[in-house]
Amino acid sequence: MTTRSEDSLIFYALTPGNYQPGEMRTVYDSLKAFCDKKKEIDQSDRFNIVIYQDDGPNYLEDFTLNPENILIALESLEPMIVRANMSGGIMVSATFIIDVFKNIPNKCFRMIILTDNGTLEIPEVYIPVLDNLIDKIKDMPLIIDIIRIKVNNHDDDMKLSELITKTRGHLHHVQDLNDLLPLLNDLAEKKTFSSFSLSDDTFSEEIPIENFPFYNNLAVDPKLVIDKHTCSICFKKGTNAIVQCPNCDTTSHKICWALWAKTSNIGVFNIFRCHTCFQLLKLDEDFVYMVHTGQLKAIEEIKVEVMDLKEFEETLEALDGPKIISVEDPLAMFDDDLDGDDTTITHDDDE
Repeated sequence: MTTRSEDSLIFYALTPGNYQPGEMRTVYDSLKAFCDKKKEIDQSDRFNIVIYQDDGPNYLEDFTLNPENILIALESLEPMIVRANMSGGIMVSATFIIDVFKNIPNKCFRMIILTDNGTLEIPEVYIPVLDNLIDKIKDMPLIIDIIRIKVNNHDDDMKLSELITKTRGHLHHVQDLNDLLPLLNDLAEKKTFSSFSLSDDTFSEEIPIENFPFYNNLAVDPKLVIDKHTCSICFKKGTNAIVQCPNCDTTSHKICWALWAKTSNIGVFNIFRCHTCFQLLKLDEDFVYMVHTGQLKAIEEIKVEVMDLKEFEETLEALDGPKIISVEDPLAMFDDDLDGDDTTITHDDDE
């Protein structure tokens, strides 16, 4: 069994007006304790939050290594928070996680949903849409836990449980807000996964084959380069095909990247990450199969140096704090056209 660095997205769907100031402080303190514990366990864990305003869902433009940014966003925007739409919030959260997955390796994504009796529940018409999406991305992996605060609705509980069970997540009930802290403390623990290795003649089946097309669409093709370049994997030049990552311009023999994919694919044997920028790349399935089975021989022994994950994440962290992004609700339960704007979380230099 093994663990991964975790990126936790908190979908804050609690309803304004349902809580007294002291109760809100209990919620904030519990969320802070959750983040603090995760940072104690793993410094590469990151955080984000989704909240609802009149213009729709709002969230940080990227996961942040600094959990303080979560509380700053929540506390500063609290007066503008409105009743949340469960359907749209899950869709926005899942879509955001997909975008992050394209460029960040070796992560477990956690979605923690805080909901109460004022949250707009999921209409039956949206259940198949969300179920299909979650089925596609659960193997990234994504784990969804839903915390129901002072809610007693068996029908909705059943609906939500069926939606998240496939992600290894659970539905939790909290009747007393003082019980939120120990629950979040438990949820802060790392999730474990069965480790796998690739033999000489088999490929990983970590991702179900029926979902291969979805992941194939997430990856991009390396660009073929005409001029001679040095391969960043075997460090040789040659007449064999050299390709280039379209994101960072790293060059490699096509065959070297295919060999690299043998032990570094994402669970789809021909889809792997650039070893320099972690962009999700893909090569032709037949070509990769021939390399992996020895029908095509690699030029040299591969020598791949990969940046430390936390170092890479630090390069993504904005010095002045992440922006708050506003988007239109993708599964809105009304027809208003909503406009969005961007604000930025800033930090006091004296702190």
